[in-house]
Amino acid sequence: MTYYLLQEMKPIFERIATGSTIKTIGLPFFKELRIAIPTLPEQQRIADCLTSLDSLITAATQELGTLKTHKKGLMQQLFPLADAVAA
Repeated sequence: MTYYLLQEMKPIFERIATGSTIKTIGLPFFKELRIAIPTLPEQQRIADCLTSLDSLITAATQELGTLKTHKKGLMQQLFPLADAVAA
């Protein structure tokens, strides 16, 4: 989560960085930087929620695969191959 927050702050970092060849940000800036993160219990609830969503996505993907296979079978019954009809 911290990675994504820092990515969101990238424009701020670019604005305050100094130097012509190598841009740097002084240590005092980072000493004053405060990043709000959820408490551990809240992080666990978020992780549990995301895990639950992953499970739902996996189940839906498997169901979609099953339905596609079923559809393919039905389509083959509707439109059999020409040599299968002649036999």
